[in-house]
Amino acid sequence: MNDLNLGHFVDRDTFQFQRDYPHPIDRAWSALTNAEQVSIWLWPCTTLEAEAGGRFVFDLEGNPWRGHLTEFDPPRVINFGGAIRFELSAREGGCRMVLTLKRTRLGWSVMALAGFHGWLGRFERHLDATPSEQTEDWAKDIWGSLFFAYEREVRRNITGDAKAIHRIHFEENVSALNAEAKAQLDELIALLKDKPNLNLNIDGFGDDPCTLEASMELSAKRVAAASEYLREAGIASDRIMVGFVLGNYHYLVPRDAAAGRAFNRRIELRPIY
Repeated sequence: MNDLNLGHFVDRDTFQFQRDYPHPIDRAWSALTNAEQVSIWLWPCTTLEAEAGGRFVFDLEGNPWRGHLTEFDPPRVINFGGAIRFELSAREGGCRMVLTLKRTRLGWSVMALAGFHGWLGRFERHLDATPSEQTEDWAKDIWGSLFFAYEREVRRNITGDAKAIHRIHFEENVSALNAEAKAQLDELIALLKDKPNLNLNIDGFGDDPCTLEASMELSAKRVAAASEYLREAGIASDRIMVGFVLGNYHYLVPRDAAAGRAFNRRIELRPIY
């Protein structure tokens, strides 16, 4: 049932997930505070000093996130840098977790919200000692099905029902912008000029099938093409932020047909509300 339980916005700056587990609180606490276990279900964790003010380091695809634990109250609360807070409470038959996310300077990423839903699913399967092969089979399908649900949540609660994501699609193995892409960017440029305090995040994606190396290069070129078009239209460089260049994964729709592969060849431009 946890897999079906969407998180929700508490307010514009706070998002929460709640999960109930049939496991003792100490088991869940160990999975939250041991670097080796955290690396299994969340992100590669190279440092986790389980103490008040302790250091943590996550290796996010070669970009380390470092910080200190701003709260640490065993076996209840661990707070990573004030941005990601886990709180456990004992309940009959197990424990309850509340995960609280705080808005960062990059706003609310639909990709991140769907990601945390998936990582909590990994956490539960880790507690259940589910074989890694089964967890990976589950993870392959869950992300895409969650993405659009969280996109709707962002539109409903944050953007005032304006587009949360502007998707630009590309021809196979091509990084140049076609006429449709330019028309969509022109719509986004009008929004940014109308709202001068609104910045923009761009995530890039590659092709399928394609090698990882070629796909990463293609993703970067697509992001660069859109960024240059925006700058030439008068959008200042410091308003354009590059989030992730992700190559040929993070598919939104199934890849077993040409139409699906075409939809997945994209960049995503997200106004930072």
